Amino acid sequence: MRWRYSVLLAACLVASSCGGGRDEAETTEQPGEIAFELSEQGDAGAVGVRATLRYETPEQTTVIVDGVDEGEPAGGGANPVYLRRGTCDEPKEILFELQKLSGATSETAVELALTALLNGDYNIQVSLPGRPEDVVACGDVPQEVEES
Repeated sequence: MRWRYSVLLAACLVASSCGGGRDEAETTEQPGEIAFELSEQGDAGAVGVRATLRYETPEQTTVIVDGVDEGEPAGGGANPVYLRRGTCDEPKEILFELQKLSGATSETAVELALTALLNGDYNIQVSLPGRPEDVVACGDVPQEVEES
């Protein structure tokens, strides 16, 4: 049964490599995971923020965001994290309000296939507490995956 998931993920990664225009993600050392950097927005000091997408089931992906510490200028509390349609330059509706950062990490399972994330226009945003319009880090979900 496990080999089916490996085959499905491999097919997903190959299919997603046909996309274009966005930065590439990298596979991690964990099977079924890809990771990419979120860019600092403005001068918030949110440098080194990283998102990881983990395949869970054909209909579910876990989204992990880490790297924004509550003590950093971008922090100051539990920063909200969002999965949105569109790009960082042209964000659209919020699909999922992810777990707020706890320390420097947020981890949330969403009912959206990894293949859908890799083949669509989605972005992940980290905002200031109480001010969702003030984005401190954002990353477009890449449509190309590079094996590390």
